[in-house]
Order: sequence, then structure tokens, then C-alpha cells
Amino acid sequence: MRLAQVVVKAVVRLAKAVAGSRWTRWAFLAAAVVGGGLALAPHRHAVAAAARDIGAVAVLGGGVAAVAGLLATMQVWRVVLAGLGSDLPPLAAAKVFFVGQLGKYVPGSVWPILAQMELAHAHRVPRHRTGTAALLTMVVSLGAGLLTAAATLPPALAGADRRYLWLLAGVPVVALVLHPACLRAALAVALRVTRRPPPDRPLPARAVLAATGWAVVSWLLFGVHIWLLVVPLTRHPGPAAAVSVGGFALAWCLGFLLVVAPAGAGARDVVLIALLATQLGTDEAAAVALLSRAVMTVADLVLAGGAAAAARRRRVRPVDGPQPFEQPRPDAAG
Repeated sequence: MRLAQVVVKAVVRLAKAVAGSRWTRWAFLAAAVVGGGLALAPHRHAVAAAARDIGAVAVLGGGVAAVAGLLATMQVWRVVLAGLGSDLPPLAAAKVFFVGQLGKYVPGSVWPILAQMELAHAHRVPRHRTGTAALLTMVVSLGAGLLTAAATLPPALAGADRRYLWLLAGVPVVALVLHPACLRAALAVALRVTRRPPPDRPLPARAVLAATGWAVVSWLLFGVHIWLLVVPLTRHPGPAAAVSVGGFALAWCLGFLLVVAPAGAGARDVVLIALLATQLGTDEAAAVALLSRAVMTVADLVLAGGAAAAARRRRVRPVDGPQPFEQPRPDAAG
């Protein structure tokens, strides 16, 4: 236990250094970019071949839909953060969210949260509030993703694929988990276990509903990005649309459970290929999954770079003066 506490404190100090020094920020960004490149490097030839087969127009359209989906995901986080008491302007929120999200390309699932905590703290958002918003955003996105998969996959995978109908059984459970009272109770337990201070205010039901709505929109847009890559390869675009939307949502939700590989690499692709193979050949489904990963990686980098450049051009800088009061954490050893 003592060793775990030392490791956690060291990681937090490193995250603070990332936000506090220009050189460490560049080192963090370089590590994230390299991580994304390493995840794609073994498949670069397959991705290039898939792009040629699918066509530039479909790939560009898929990229636009992926960017729109990521923007909707940022809105989930922004709505939750505002509900907790910190309403960041859109450009500042984009910089914090998208630059922090590059941490998912560094092995370990904690880096995006820590990076966002430090980047948002420079805009006078308490660290514990940003961390709470990140956790709640994951829960809302996970719940909305499972609801989206349950609503779209069973009708599209009828007949021989009725084994997927079990997804419908989870709809009431997910709806219950997304109820504000359940979210507050789960959050209270998580904060108590991790010895983090409680939120300054409870998350309003209105914020939960708005965040869930944005999350559903994000899953639909991500599904469109898959569907646009699938259309050139199928004669049945209608059923393929439902499988694209539900398949990507389910694949992400299952890949979310894998915290070792960068951005859930591997598990998400396997699930997505298996579902797309109900509409395409296995090789074509694999090509779409690989190309989708490349498109999403480029979209992450473009949004992070674009948000940082726009914030710099608009002079969106850290707020000067004293930082907001944060409740002291109890000593973990005590």
C-alpha cells in the first residue's frame, strides 16, 4: 500500500510538471504523438491499401464525422464540468480537453485525466473538480454507448445473430445507472475510496440529461464515420449503418475496459471487426477498422493542435493571480 501511494504521488508530481513547464509540455505531447504513431506503424501498409480501396472522398467524410464526434464528446465533459461549478469558455475547454486527451496514447489510462487536471487548473478550475468531471464523463459516455448499441444492433443483427439480443436486457440497468441519484452515490463511494474531496455541489439532473444527449450525438457521429468507410464496400448501406453505429459504440465500451494498450488498441478493433464482418468480408472489415483507427488518431492530433494554436492566437492563457482554494486531502498514510 505504501509503495502504491508513493507511485501515485510521483505520477501526480509528473503531471504537474507537464502543465508547469514549457519543455515538459512539449515532451508530453511528443510522447503522445509517438505513442499514436507506434500504435499505427505495424499496420501502415494495410491502412494505405484500405484507403485506396475505399477512396479519398469516403475517408475525408469519415474524418469530418470523427472530428464532429470528438467535438460532441468535448461537450459532454464541458457540460459536466459546468454542472460541477466551472463553466469554461469553448476555446479554453477545447484546449484543456483535446490536449489532455492526447495522454491516452501514452500507456496507462490515468494520463488524460491528470493532464486535464493540470491544464484546467491553470484556468482556475480546482484539480479535484476536473478529475471528478473526467470520471463522470467516462460513466455517461459508457452508459450512452451501451444504450446506443442496444438500440441499434439487435434489429440489424436479426436471424442468425440473435445472440446479440442480450444487449436489450442491459437497457434498464444502464438507464438506472445514469439516474442522477445513482451517479451521485457511485461518485461518493469512489471519492471516499480514493480519499478525494467531495464535489462542491451535486451534479444537477439537467446537466446529466444534457451530457447524456451530447454523448448519444457523439456515438451517432462516430457511427457515421464508420459507415462512410463501409459504404464503398457494401451493397446494403441501410443495415450497415445500424451496425456501424452500434458496433463502434459497443467496441469502444468493451475496449474501455482495457487500460494497458494505448487508447484501448486491440480489443476495440477485434470487436468492431467481428461486428462489421456480418456486413462485409472479414478482410474488408479489418481494413475498415484499421483505417478508422488511423482516422481517429489524426482527428485527435488535428483537434489538439488546432485548439492549442487557436488559443495561442486568441491569447487564451492561464489565469494570473491566486489559484482557487482546494480542499486538503487527508494523508493517505493516516
